[in-house]
Amino acid sequence: MTEDQEFIPTPLAADLKGVFSPPMEGTDAVQKFSDLLKALTLGAVDVGAWSIGHVKAVVEAGQGFISMSSTTEDGNVRTKGELSSVEEWTMTVNVIVFGPDVEDLETMLLEKVESIMPGSKVNVYHAEGCDDPECFDPFCRRPEHVHEDDCDCDRC
Repeated sequence: MTEDQEFIPTPLAADLKGVFSPPMEGTDAVQKFSDLLKALTLGAVDVGAWSIGHVKAVVEAGQGFISMSSTTEDGNVRTKGELSSVEEWTMTVNVIVFGPDVEDLETMLLEKVESIMPGSKVNVYHAEGCDDPECFDPFCRRPEHVHEDDCDCDRC
């Protein structure tokens, strides 16, 4: 970190859904998901991440479940759990890095998913934070803070 860089994380969360047709053996599926997590970590560095907080994912498929984590710029992925034969799957991804704009991070995620898991459905969650310059919570919903939207609903 240099003096002119702020130590404010860029968060990104997404859900992915897909189908392997034909079904993929469990060990091959774990490798495929690990490849995606590694690509997301390296992609974050490519779009300007100067520090990786974490890139984590949880995959559910059939009766199986794995959790994965990458916390270093080389994209090393640690995996826990196992999967049997995988056809339909869901994956929740959580990225916290320092440096890139969230738009660049989201574009990178969509490109990596399409490259490694073509045809997957992706839902990226967008932060609803406030405009308070002293608040660094991207999901801030405190009523005393000024919010970016002009929503009239009760939850804002």
